[in-house]
Amino acid sequence: MEREKSYKLRKGKIDMRFRGKRGMNRSGQVTLFVIIAIVLVAAVVIAFVFFPSIGETITGTEFSPQGFLRNCVSQDLRTNVDFLGTQGGYADPEGFILYEGNKVKYLCYTSEYYDTCTVQSPMIKSKFERELNSLVENKANDCFESLQEEYESRGFSISSGKGKSNVKIIPGAIRFEFETPMTIIKETTRTFDGFSVDLNSEMYDLLLTSQSIIDFESTLGDSETSLYITYYPDLKIEKNRLGDGSTVYKLSNVVTDEEFTFASRSLVWPPGYGIE
Repeated sequence: MEREKSYKLRKGKIDMRFRGKRGMNRSGQVTLFVIIAIVLVAAVVIAFVFFPSIGETITGTEFSPQGFLRNCVSQDLRTNVDFLGTQGGYADPEGFILYEGNKVKYLCYTSEYYDTCTVQSPMIKSKFERELNSLVENKANDCFESLQEEYESRGFSISSGKGKSNVKIIPGAIRFEFETPMTIIKETTRTFDGFSVDLNSEMYDLLLTSQSIIDFESTLGDSETSLYITYYPDLKIEKNRLGDGSTVYKLSNVVTDEEFTFASRSLVWPPGYGIE
């Protein structure tokens, strides 16, 4: 009996010592983990502060000049595409008709009766590109300056030439080109010949269809718009004849909601013609 009590007493002391050591081991492990965490956080902070490129790689957010310019200029680009689309591709047209509050450009016109119209803008797409570039150019220059400032804030040295811009309307997109070479220098040297931003758009098809309609207006004095719908299922064409003999065409893409509106006056008969 006494041996059993003595054994239990010794076992209790051993258990207490073991638990004490185990508790100390756990405490030591926690302390070690805290120290490791602090070291890792400090290493990441140093990477961001002294080596930005490493920090960007770690976070997967490497700086993209293309993305920067796209975010800067896209809204202005879209706004002016929509604006030009309501006025036949002209920012300040001459030879227009007021329609739904907009100055709609006559792309084919004659003031005479019995005559087919004369084409006023033989290259609709090229004219649209030039007008759009002119409207967005100032914003584009501001965006390019902001890009340079962004690089400088990241510790880069910048060298760039005199900039100019260009617009290309292509199938499925409107491409805005920053034709400005730029060299950035930090740990290494990188040279860009220029940058381009693509805006999703179906304006290309709208303009080419409009060009075809104008060709019919100038040669036959009218156009059969239902033919185009057969080939372009996303295309909608509204053809509105006005009292003065003018016709306003509104072409739109039912998916993107883009539109291109223009006017024509061709092969007009005088009032009362054919009435006995």
